[in-house]
Amino acid sequence: MKGITGAYSDELRTRRCQILAVSHSQGYEVTERITEASPLKARFAGILYLAIIVVPALAQAPTIRVQSSLVLVDVISQDLNRGLLVRDFKKEDFRMFDNRHEVRIATFDTGADTRPITLWLVVICNERGIVGASAEFMGKESLFRPALDHLEKQDTVGIAHWCDNGETQLDLLPTTDRDSPIRVLAESLKPIPFEGGTFATDDVGEETFRKMIRLIIHDAYRRNPKPLPVIVFLHGDHTGQPRHELDKLVDDFLETSGVVFGIRDDQSAVLHFLIGEQAKILHYMAKHTGGQYFSARPSGYAAALEAILMQLHFRYELGFVPPAIDGKRHELKVELTKDAKAKHKQVRLKFRPEYIPIPEEPEWAH
Repeated sequence: MKGITGAYSDELRTRRCQILAVSHSQGYEVTERITEASPLKARFAGILYLAIIVVPALAQAPTIRVQSSLVLVDVISQDLNRGLLVRDFKKEDFRMFDNRHEVRIATFDTGADTRPITLWLVVICNERGIVGASAEFMGKESLFRPALDHLEKQDTVGIAHWCDNGETQLDLLPTTDRDSPIRVLAESLKPIPFEGGTFATDDVGEETFRKMIRLIIHDAYRRNPKPLPVIVFLHGDHTGQPRHELDKLVDDFLETSGVVFGIRDDQSAVLHFLIGEQAKILHYMAKHTGGQYFSARPSGYAAALEAILMQLHFRYELGFVPPAIDGKRHELKVELTKDAKAKHKQVRLKFRPEYIPIPEEPEWAH
């Protein structure tokens, strides 16, 4: 694949991944446990998901922006027998459906021809009293550095954090530098005097979390051309949110672009149960935006991040014009044609099941 070095095949074959399926109230949630000594074959690809992005067309001149309702759908394919990604499909091998009505595939890109990504590494403040959050990663930031070498040249990395005291910030705006994100991440994980993890701070922290997510999406909106924002939470995910607020936040992703992933320390504290809220919200957001959550020991941090980058770089990107721009959730389905199915009987496609078509940027993004 153009733009992808041989580092994946050489390095990732030496890794092993063990898939853990954990039952919960919403169905089944998949967590990937990564260890240093495991081949990252793409059994791995069986957990790959996609992102759906509604984007304006590229500007024709520096001062002109041409708006379009084109919807881009990222699709990952995997051969269940071999456990490998299938990378030789063509546009005519796919069919796409919007609310169960077939739509014409207008654009088709793969690999390095897809949009560049902005990778956001996001943590909660290292607050005294919070266990199983992001503090476990303090002092181990450099372990993520090798994975950043697998980014494409045009891909960027940003750092962000939020706190239960109401503070949130984009600590490092997206950059093509691969070293500064690690330095800034280390600064973001230094302990602060505020003591979080109490009921008194929950509401403030939840609101601040939502604000931070929208700051990240807003950053993508102001860039031209617009990247695909990919949020990777370094967090044990013991957090909660009121369900109605969380669904609004998911809608923001479905209206714009963005996909959520997460990495939790395999030795972090057990997640606690939250009454009256949607618990484990980072897993919830990953599921509904086409992402995935990983569980890894420090020796497997780089492998987990490499896995995220691999599924993003090996995706198909299909574009179509939605039949209605109504601001409502639409059911989405992508499948292989009859002939393609006959040639690839054991192939499974992974893609986000919904999207929201809108005519332009939402008001909150301005």
